[in-house]
Amino acid sequence: MTFFDQFLRDHYDEFALDQYGLGKRWDTLLLTPRFVTSRHVVALVFPFRRTEPALVVKVPRQPGDNSGVLREAAMLAQLSTVVRDSGAGVPRLVAVRDVGPYTVLVETALTGLPLDPRTVAADLPAAVAAGTEFVGALPCTQPAASNVEWYQRAVAAPLAALEELTGPDAHINEMVQQTHELLAPLRRSQLPAVIEHGDLSHPNLLVKSGGALQVMDWERSLTDGVPGHDLVFYLQYLSESSEQAFAREAQAAAFDKAFGEQGWAIDPLSRHLGTRGVDQDLLPLLVIATWARSTATMVDRLAQEAEVDPSQRNRKVRMALQSDRDFWLWRHVLNAA
Repeated sequence: MTFFDQFLRDHYDEFALDQYGLGKRWDTLLLTPRFVTSRHVVALVFPFRRTEPALVVKVPRQPGDNSGVLREAAMLAQLSTVVRDSGAGVPRLVAVRDVGPYTVLVETALTGLPLDPRTVAADLPAAVAAGTEFVGALPCTQPAASNVEWYQRAVAAPLAALEELTGPDAHINEMVQQTHELLAPLRRSQLPAVIEHGDLSHPNLLVKSGGALQVMDWERSLTDGVPGHDLVFYLQYLSESSEQAFAREAQAAAFDKAFGEQGWAIDPLSRHLGTRGVDQDLLPLLVIATWARSTATMVDRLAQEAEVDPSQRNRKVRMALQSDRDFWLWRHVLNAA
């Protein structure tokens, strides 16, 4: 019996697990991603002799690294009604409990077909429509007029944390400085705060038979995100998938095809920004901000890894950055600018 099975048995009645189709027997499939930035071990819980999971249970890999599951739990509690009413899907929060130094998250499982690169390539327009509808349904949480410190919170602070984590590094310092210089007009602009998922790509995406997007893994989400961030991230994933671009140079070429001059992603992104009341002239700057901010999320994901071996902290972080797709795209958009 695994930790997950014992945990569910201990809380079976408290969580009313019978309402999710679980009897006294079930099957558990453990997922243990090996990426350096993967912070959790995940269990899919299947009702006995059923082929679709009913529950997902998450636990941090490192003791005390609970911020991701706590963030996801808080977001699911906030989003369950808003997004479900739109026809899109997010998991439903079942419970959050502490077991020693670990916080355990239990949520409902989403079902549907994976929106993987092959599915995207088979029908790119349908994938674009599903994603733009989903992102459009995510609510604004603060109007532009009162969101006065958004740049410091959403851009400057994360990049400063990235510089601190990497240690003295002339290349990173130069990229951060160039980013702030290019984003000066954006910094002076007023933008609303929005719900932001932060990682709209495979394997976090499923599609129902009617085409509605189902989105899981909200551990990188924010309630005070930046308009356009999720859609830029998502459309880049679609471009890479449709081009079968899996090497870094090919991914940069896929970016150019989507977001370069006359790029196909400009129109849906521009229309989305219009619905948020954002000046569409800011679109190129929001694209730059997306990849700088997405790279900076590695601070949270790598902090625990760095603490395990502080003597190798800076080297490990730099190595992780050099292999990260988002870092390559950040560097690419700066070079293009």
